[in-house]
Amino acid sequence: MNQRNLNRAVHNELDDLVAQKIIDAVQAKQIKLRYPTEAWNMLALVRSFTVLGVLTCVAGILILLREHMNWWLLGEAALAGTFVGGLALAYWLKTHRNMPILAEALELASGMALQGLSIVLALHHSSGSKNWPVLLGVDAALLLALAYALANRLLLWYSLALFFFFCGAETGYISGWGAYYLGMTYPARFLAIGAGVLCLAWAHVEFLRGRLAPFARVYFHYGLLLINLSLWFLSVFGYYENHDVRWDDTEGERLAFSILWAAVAGGSVWASLHFNLQLLRGYAYTFLIINLYTFYFQFLASKSPSLWFVHLLLVGGSLLGLGIYVDGRRKKGTAQAE
Repeated sequence: MNQRNLNRAVHNELDDLVAQKIIDAVQAKQIKLRYPTEAWNMLALVRSFTVLGVLTCVAGILILLREHMNWWLLGEAALAGTFVGGLALAYWLKTHRNMPILAEALELASGMALQGLSIVLALHHSSGSKNWPVLLGVDAALLLALAYALANRLLLWYSLALFFFFCGAETGYISGWGAYYLGMTYPARFLAIGAGVLCLAWAHVEFLRGRLAPFARVYFHYGLLLINLSLWFLSVFGYYENHDVRWDDTEGERLAFSILWAAVAGGSVWASLHFNLQLLRGYAYTFLIINLYTFYFQFLASKSPSLWFVHLLLVGGSLLGLGIYVDGRRKKGTAQAE
């Protein structure tokens, strides 16, 4: 008698014991589990081997990658694939789905992937100079070219922001990390860069049409911001080189730059009214007010610190009055428009 027939005989005996009420059905079922009578379940065996095989293969692949895989190449390939794939998907959204806003956002993400690729490549093939700020300049140039190729203002803004960070970081590297934006005459250099950017904006308005025309507004914003920020820094710190920051003996310099900043803001107000430039008007009034308060704290409040409560009342009251005046002008303009 084979094992399966013997197990069946055991099951029959157990059924007789249940019929005679010697044991109950639950006890008989538990005992029957020890004496299986079904055929061998090959499917369960196949499933068990399959799961075990998959787990073993995955573990082997991970060990192989850990021991022999070039993670630099894997990261570079992933970033390059993200860059190319993002541009392809953005192109498809523009041409087939008419979703330009989402497409521009994807192009910006692709530009960030390109920057990540440049960083990984630089780390992989480092020369040891540790001049990492130059990567920001390289990325700014690459993204600027990509912005013009795709006519994407988001990429243009991102490239201009990288250029700004590059200037400060590269100054830090050259000076041995002793100076950044305010050292090595950079406020004055940014003043010249801002003027050049405004000329670039004018060139876009005069000579470019079509898909690149909106770049002019970006350059106007960037140029005006650089000019006013540089004059603000010069009016607070004066003109100096390297990291030799001084303040007590620069009152004449600070006063001269404050007057120059006020003249630039006043000229911007006149130009905005004469040529009806709303964008220029907003920058002019904003930084004219900032200049006024900067001048007040530098040359008036700092001379009489004991009267701090008077200065707080004057500043707070003037800001409150300014807010009421601006709100009144806003309501008047809304009423006239209606």
